[in-house]
Order: sequence, then C-alpha cells, then structure tokens
Amino acid sequence: MLYSEFVQGTGCKENDHNYNVYKNLEIMYMNSDMSKAEIYEYGKKLVDNSKSEEEIRIENEIKAEIEDHKKEVARYKEYIEDDTEVMNWWKEQGDKEMVQMKRNSIKFWKEQIKCHKNKINALKWVLG
Repeated sequence: MLYSEFVQGTGCKENDHNYNVYKNLEIMYMNSDMSKAEIYEYGKKLVDNSKSEEEIRIENEIKAEIEDHKKEVARYKEYIEDDTEVMNWWKEQGDKEMVQMKRNSIKFWKEQIKCHKNKINALKWVLG
C-alpha cells in the first residue's frame, strides 16, 4: 500500500502525524489478511485532519472576500431596480435617448453582477 493510496483512501491530509499512522498501518496490512478498505477505516479513526492556524486564517480571509462580493451583488441589484424605475419614467416622458442610456446602465450592472458571482464561485471552489 502506497502513502498516496492511504491518503486517498482515508481522505486525510499529508502531514507528519498521518504519515506515521500510515507507516504503522502499513505494517499491520503487510502482516495480516486485512484488506486496504479495512485499513482505511482504521486510518480514518487515527488520522489528524485539524487545520493549522494559517489554514484557518486563509479560510477566514476567503470567506470575508466572498461576503464582500455578495454585498456588491446586492448593491448592484439595487442600482438595477433604481435604473429600471427611472427608465420607466423616461419611457412615459417619451425620451428614447434617456431610456437607452438607462438600458445601457442596467446592462452594465448585470455584467458586474455576473463578474462578482463568478468570483464568488471561484472562491467557494478554493474553499472546497
């Protein structure tokens, strides 16, 4: 059994503690008729997947960035509502130029929302 197989089978992180667990379980695997699946089940109970302070800090920064993007999306949605209301007023007034200007503005805000949502999805992917 390879260490990479153990990591994949148990879903553990690669660190010194988990490597030592692997070495001990590898000896057990080699000297018994236990299957890899059985070894992985034991391993899942013994491995340490706690996060380091650095991992926690980075995760919190990413979560804060996601929240910032969500706030921007909400703000841009308000802009769209406002521009739609103004555009409808200009329609009633019969000013096609102002209506087109507001349509362009709404299109811009929708594109901005799309960009922020893409960033949110990318950051969520990083978090796993």
